[in-house]
Amino acid sequence: MKHRFREYVDGDRLALGRLFDRADRLDGVARALSPAAADELPLYAFAPRYPLGLERGLTYAEVRSRLGSRLTEIERLVLVAADDATVDVTVDACVAVYPVGSDAHWMLDWVIDPARRGAVAPHEILEAAFDRIGMLVNEAGRREVKVGGPAQSNGAAGNCSVEARAPQEDADVRLILNRAGMPAVRTFAILACDLGEASPARESIKLVPEGIALRTYRSGDAPAWIAGFNASFSDHWGGFSYTEENWGRHATSPRFREDISVVAEAGEIIAGICHCAPSLNPNEQGLAHLHILGVHPAFRRRGLGYCLMVEAMGRLREHGFSRVELDMDSLNSRALPLYQQLGFREQEKITMYRRQIAVNRSLAT
Repeated sequence: MKHRFREYVDGDRLALGRLFDRADRLDGVARALSPAAADELPLYAFAPRYPLGLERGLTYAEVRSRLGSRLTEIERLVLVAADDATVDVTVDACVAVYPVGSDAHWMLDWVIDPARRGAVAPHEILEAAFDRIGMLVNEAGRREVKVGGPAQSNGAAGNCSVEARAPQEDADVRLILNRAGMPAVRTFAILACDLGEASPARESIKLVPEGIALRTYRSGDAPAWIAGFNASFSDHWGGFSYTEENWGRHATSPRFREDISVVAEAGEIIAGICHCAPSLNPNEQGLAHLHILGVHPAFRRRGLGYCLMVEAMGRLREHGFSRVELDMDSLNSRALPLYQQLGFREQEKITMYRRQIAVNRSLAT
């Protein structure tokens, strides 16, 4: 049966916000945030990866002003199952897809109205997501040809990796994804630490290896930061890397704060990164997320990761944060003793599911 999802349009904005509000009140988790006012843009389920890192209070006009024509591209990543026959549109479900690093790697998220779960079949959600990813990859191939010249072949086939995530204990979602050919491939543990007893930031100076200095991010750091990040995660599962474009969007977003983003400097090289950001959820005042902890391969096994975290946690405390959370990859369990030593304790586990889907990377002009 063909799914009934369609592309999000501006007229869905308030209905989508109401959907998120009902879903959040049911499960108590800030998966998405509804607008507090009629002219605010809803924060979609993928808000942490939204190019502006949107926060409550940004109006739709402000977002459109910042993003310009790019906003239209972003909205095409959002699909809704909506009742268009009513005067006041009702959205039963939303599914969002977004590329991670390149069009060969994608994530998907969805939200269903708790009262309308019987109206949206699980296979519709996944079918809509896979169809949209295939279409967007196909369009990207056409644009490359238009810019780059004549194609070498037509209808070139390829695969995309698509991932979805869910709490480890959510057996219903696990069954849905397994039936769609998406087995579990890795698990993240969410760890949290209260910052009431965190050491002052300057305490880390006593531990820093010789020839390395810790400081916060500066506006001119972008090239060295990108190089340092890409080197630190070149051997990481998934192989994500930053470009000047996607790092530039993040570094100018409301969520990015230089005063809580720490780097380890070794001459002209960024030897390590501990990048933190405030929570998007207005109900989580004082909470920060430790998004990135990475050490350049040439500087590993010298205690630099520990120093970076001590420095970052001290700076978070000095700037009024009371709690910090991080995600630990199950494939990086060797880091657990470090986190435990600093006071982190496990809160929950999130499982990642993956499927390879065939797409037609069309090169036809």
